[in-house]
Amino acid sequence: MKKVAILVADGFEEVEVITPVDFLRRAGIEVIITSIGALNVTGCHNIVIHADTTLDALGDDLDGIILPGGMPGASNLAQSEMLIAFIRKMNNSNKLLAAICAAPALVLGKARLLNGRQFTCYPGFEKKITGANFRTESVVLDGNILTSRGPGTAAEFAILIIEYLLGIDAANAVKQGTLQNW
Repeated sequence: MKKVAILVADGFEEVEVITPVDFLRRAGIEVIITSIGALNVTGCHNIVIHADTTLDALGDDLDGIILPGGMPGASNLAQSEMLIAFIRKMNNSNKLLAAICAAPALVLGKARLLNGRQFTCYPGFEKKITGANFRTESVVLDGNILTSRGPGTAAEFAILIIEYLLGIDAANAVKQGTLQNW
């Protein structure tokens, strides 16, 4: 079974967390909701989720990580030096790094993982990145780095994560709603 962690911090964009968690779990991917701080985390629209674990307790036996945006959620993620080191380690192992909204620019940008890569992000945040190639598509995959624009692209983002980890048939099953877990 494939396993990913989705990292959350106070101020996360709720749809960018719940949509990938829902879709990936329906596809049979284990998703560990991981907080960079306390287990109860409040989104930018005051929805509170209870994380499964914290970053300092998370193992590295993962196939990838997901970084949601939202403000100040993405900024809070970027401020965690432990998270930046973890992302770099995952990248060095060629694991999937999926980031949406402000997270590509603020988190992957801080980790200096977008240099020479194609990416997308929430409109306006691309100005914070130099040395990378901004694209206007909803979702952009460049090697092991998958980026997406924002809340309105969360479903497409989740489906591409499924395709990356499990293949096109699993992604199509989610799109068509034909998974047994649906």
